[in-house]
Amino acid sequence: MRAAVFKEEGKPLSLEEVPFPQRNDGEVILKVRAAGICHGDVHLVLGEWNGDLSIKLPVILGHEIVGELIEDGKRFKRGDQVILYSNIGCGTCKYCRAEKPQYCENVKVVGVQMNGGFAEYVSVPESYLFKVEGDPIKLAPLADAGVTAFNATNGIGMGDSVALLGTGSVAFIAAQILKSRGAEIIMGGRNPAKLAKAEELGIPTVLMKRKDNMNMSQTLFSYSQRKFDYVLDFVGAESTLQDSMWLLSREGELRIVGEFGGFLNVPEQLIVLRGLKVRGILYGSMNDMKDVIKAYEQGSFKTLPVPYKLDEINDAINDIIEDKVIGRAVVIP
Repeated sequence: MRAAVFKEEGKPLSLEEVPFPQRNDGEVILKVRAAGICHGDVHLVLGEWNGDLSIKLPVILGHEIVGELIEDGKRFKRGDQVILYSNIGCGTCKYCRAEKPQYCENVKVVGVQMNGGFAEYVSVPESYLFKVEGDPIKLAPLADAGVTAFNATNGIGMGDSVALLGTGSVAFIAAQILKSRGAEIIMGGRNPAKLAKAEELGIPTVLMKRKDNMNMSQTLFSYSQRKFDYVLDFVGAESTLQDSMWLLSREGELRIVGEFGGFLNVPEQLIVLRGLKVRGILYGSMNDMKDVIKAYEQGSFKTLPVPYKLDEINDAINDIIEDKVIGRAVVIP
């Protein structure tokens, strides 16, 4: 079968013929219909997470997968279209029992520690699949961008004021979810084309100009002249984390989603005297996956896919690096 293989950091993925996947115990084989490209995939290819993750090369990346069963499993039938929850836990620890396997000490991620969806076929654990209907290209981003956005917005709703930093696909989905719940939102970013798309979706925006020599939090405050109940940071860089907690109202909460390697340096008295909270957002729970599928089916948001053929995957990665993709790049094998 045809696949894009990650062989060496800093090099393009290798498009080649590879053996058909073996079906291990508890697994089913999917014909991949669509696979989203996460910014985490790009971090791995560029070697930016070297040492942070246990990964053995060569491996087929791709964890945002929608596929079709090629034969009957125990829960699903041949021809069923399914979406993958990609964080595979041990099944017995307290996090797995709580349906939060992303925090399992022995978690393995499809497309990182196991071969993933940048291929024509993939073998995955059947118990981590959910049946879905509709266009697989539009559905694929739900498998990571969607479930992460849903987790990032849990508990936020009508009347809450929210600042979103960043204009990636997770931020776009989160903003739409919050808008559908009646939250007061504003999105800050540095890409005019992406901000224009947000405005099309009815999301108020503010442009963070690089030449201003200000961090994004300072720019947002100078524009809005207000503080927020929640700040959702979908970048996680120095430019977004610096001073971000000064944007919070009393008892406000900073939720950090992006992983661009910034540092959070906060005076402890700011946290204590204002009752502030900080929460890291890692993927989402299996219940979040069920809920985001339901929200999508109800029309609460669009996933904004940008399709590429498998042979164009390195072009897609370059477009992501150059910040040209408005929405989610999705590979069609």
